[in-house]
Amino acid sequence: VGSANRNITKILPRPVMAQLLLCSLAFVVFFRPARGAMDVCYNSQGRAQRCMPIFENAAFGRQAQASNTCGWPPETYCLQMGTRESSTLCHRCDGDDPLLSHDASYLTDFHSQEEPTWWQSQSMAFGVQHPTSVNITLRLGKAYEITYVRLKFHTSRPESFAIYKRSRAEGPWIPYQFYSASCKKTYGKAERQFLRPGEHEQVAFCTDEFSDISPLSGGNVAFSTLEGRPSAYSFDQSPLLQVLKGGGVLASQSGRL
Repeated sequence: VGSANRNITKILPRPVMAQLLLCSLAFVVFFRPARGAMDVCYNSQGRAQRCMPIFENAAFGRQAQASNTCGWPPETYCLQMGTRESSTLCHRCDGDDPLLSHDASYLTDFHSQEEPTWWQSQSMAFGVQHPTSVNITLRLGKAYEITYVRLKFHTSRPESFAIYKRSRAEGPWIPYQFYSASCKKTYGKAERQFLRPGEHEQVAFCTDEFSDISPLSGGNVAFSTLEGRPSAYSFDQSPLLQVLKGGGVLASQSGRL
């Protein structure tokens, strides 16, 4: 739940320090309900059959974990509002004040555009910059077919970050998608957004599409798990894509702010 007290408008002559401010996570999935639910995924004998699973946001209300959060100790941070001639807007992050805290619970809560909530890392003044990374982890509690992942940033998007997944709780982290203005330098991957027929379809792409500093607020990143893959339109006949689309634990790792 947001609060009008979050909107502090006092302007202070402090330097602008980059930090990561993420407004929301949305992992939209096809979920196959368990036996006994009101669905047609099981026949009268209880055997699985072809069906259209429920479409839902699997991230909503789940507890995310962040490796770094502002507020301990309290700090003042300033946001760049536009051109060099424009003023900066400064705020306070204090983990002990419910009205000024920005912990990871705000990544998956319900909020309105009028009163947004967000998670926020410490600023670069605390060493939050390359090569130090900030990790956000979300455990979905069960296996899902992930259709797309949406991240909405309260400020500008980071220059480089990656999305990883695990198919099971203690399994290896598998690269899902890379975003960077310097794909080769940062992740050792060539920039590309599609595959040709015959190429391995479980490969993670790297793109600079969402790495520009603009917009300075409200930047979105939308990742479709099947986009650019030749077998996307015959997903049911592609075991490789079915494995790619499945996941139970997801993580976002920022590389460069």
